[in-house]
Amino acid sequence: MKKLWEKIFPLLFLIPLVIGTIGYLQSGEMITNALYASFALYFTNPVSDAYNGLVEFARWTAPLMTATVILCALKNVWHKLIWRIQCLEKDSVAIYSDQNISISFGENVTTIYAGNTFQPWAKSHILMFSSDQDNLKFYEDHKKKLKTDEVYIALRELETGLLQKIDKIDFFDVNGAIARNLWKQISVWKNREQKMDIVIYGNGALAEAILTYGIQMNLFSASQQITYHVISETNYFEIKHPNFQTQNEDRIISYRESDEGIWEIIRNAEIVIAADLLSMQKFQEIVVNTVKGQLYYYSPETGTLGDYITYGNPKAFGRNDFIFTDENIRRKQLVKKADELNKQYARNYGGEKEWRKLSGFLRASNISSADFMEILRELPDTVQMEEAAELEHICWCRFHYLNYWKYGISDNGARKDAQKRIHKDLIPYKELSEAEKEKDRDIVKKARRMEKV
Repeated sequence: MKKLWEKIFPLLFLIPLVIGTIGYLQSGEMITNALYASFALYFTNPVSDAYNGLVEFARWTAPLMTATVILCALKNVWHKLIWRIQCLEKDSVAIYSDQNISISFGENVTTIYAGNTFQPWAKSHILMFSSDQDNLKFYEDHKKKLKTDEVYIALRELETGLLQKIDKIDFFDVNGAIARNLWKQISVWKNREQKMDIVIYGNGALAEAILTYGIQMNLFSASQQITYHVISETNYFEIKHPNFQTQNEDRIISYRESDEGIWEIIRNAEIVIAADLLSMQKFQEIVVNTVKGQLYYYSPETGTLGDYITYGNPKAFGRNDFIFTDENIRRKQLVKKADELNKQYARNYGGEKEWRKLSGFLRASNISSADFMEILRELPDTVQMEEAAELEHICWCRFHYLNYWKYGISDNGARKDAQKRIHKDLIPYKELSEAEKEKDRDIVKKARRMEKV
């Protein structure tokens, strides 16, 4: 409504001028005098005695237009003043976007949806335009103004682990947040079925995020055997990670939609995830073929046709009102735990202590570890220390593989070479030195003492 009003108001504002001019012309005034007389009506200053119905209409509506402009200006000034005062008193966030979005914040956070108008008084800035390119362009256009504030940039295409270090910038992976929340909703580690088939059906970045988060989070037993059946026309995982190693009995198998037997795989799977916005025909095909397990389907908005299907009880995930929250975007609690984890590691083993000086990859690595600690904490007491430490190492290895690292020994004998993305500890847990195993045990101990995120 605000955007519509901004478009039509200039036209409404000119109506008294046009009608008044016509009225004065009909009364015999010259065109220049008619325009001037009509313009003067906006300031309640009639300069002509000419009169008719059109002039009378303009005489009343022109001052109303002027008053509206003045009131709108005063309203904007008042809102800006209140906004500045609130920014001084509270945690303040400016959200920039070309979309109609709503983000859920706590009571002590004041927010403004600023479109593409920069808000200099906010303490935090969230960039959520339609594309990664638009987000980064907005950041570049306002880089100098943003250098002292906290900035959160939404990404849907770029991988955060590949990005260069940018001070004061945190990247919010939209698809990653959807995937993370989905797996927390499913909580495979609570069911603890040792053997399980999971189908991920989809071609886009969301399907890829669901797989990559799943293989990092779904770790609960040294003897588990989870098979991820990925049905996709793009074969994104095989292309990006041809040498990926699960480090246990888990498997990842890729298929195309045209391959024989995919419907049988869906019928026998414990979990089926439809990661694309599918046509209703395709969605119904998947619904009726999900016989054994539970179907989860991506649905960012409520009121879709899928919400009315009861057969098989399909469950929606990725709803915007659940994903677009402060907890998922700024992630202060999770980042705080990741920061603490990094400081502890730096104290014990060396490295950079200051969070803001870490590369995007190292930040993501610490966040991944802090997130998996939450899962380690939820594992039952029957999972012994050594088994939990092995799971932590597997998660660490998978994160590195997913970020294009591989096993290798650097030329100078160091444990890793960040430029070449090689690390000598990307090996099975049992082959690690006792000192390296102790690092994994330390994380497990910390996880068992931590509070839930």
